[in-house]
Amino acid sequence: RKIIHDVRVSGDEAVIKYTRRFDKAKLSVKQLKVPENEISGAYQTITSDFVSSLKMIIHNVSSFYKKQNHKPCRVRNAEGVLLKEHVTPLENVGVYIPAGTAPLVSTVYMTVIPAKVAGVKRIVIMTPPDKNGHVNPHILAVANLLKVSEIYKVGGAQAIAALALGTKAIPKVDKIIGPGNMYVTEAKRQL
Repeated sequence: RKIIHDVRVSGDEAVIKYTRRFDKAKLSVKQLKVPENEISGAYQTITSDFVSSLKMIIHNVSSFYKKQNHKPCRVRNAEGVLLKEHVTPLENVGVYIPAGTAPLVSTVYMTVIPAKVAGVKRIVIMTPPDKNGHVNPHILAVANLLKVSEIYKVGGAQAIAALALGTKAIPKVDKIIGPGNMYVTEAKRQL
C-alpha cells in the first residue's frame, strides 16, 4: 500500500527509490527505459543456438494462437434481431517479467505473443534490473525478437504501480499481465 501511494504521489522518484532499495540498482529516470544499444548488445552474450531455439518457439506459439478462432459472433434470434459480438483489442498492455532468482524467459513469449495476435498495439515489459542496472540479456533478446514496444528496468510492486498509475517516464497501460511474487500479486490486486 505504501509503495503504491508513493508512486501515485511521487511518480518516477518513488520508482527510483524502490528500485535502489529492493534491486540495489542505482538508476536515474532516464535509465529506466532500456535503450536500443542495450537490447542489441544482449545478442553478444547469448548463443546463436538459443536464438535459433527462440525463433522456433516463437513460430510454434504464434501458430497456435493464430489458429484460435477469435472472430466476432453474429446470430439472428427467433424475432429477427441481430445479436453480435465485437472484439476490440486493448490499446496497451503491461507485462511483468520476473527476473530474480531465474529470469522467466518463457513468460515473455507466452504473454507477448497472445497480446500481439489479439492486436494490442503497445506492449510494455517491466522486469527488475540486476544490481548493476542491467536487464537479463535472454529477456531482452526474446522481447526484441517479438518487437516489444518498450522495456523498463523496474520490478516489484513499484513496477505494477507505475504501469497502473503512470509516471512521467512510464505511461500507464490498460491491463497488466504476467506472474510475480506475493508483493507483485498484492499490488495487482490493490490496483
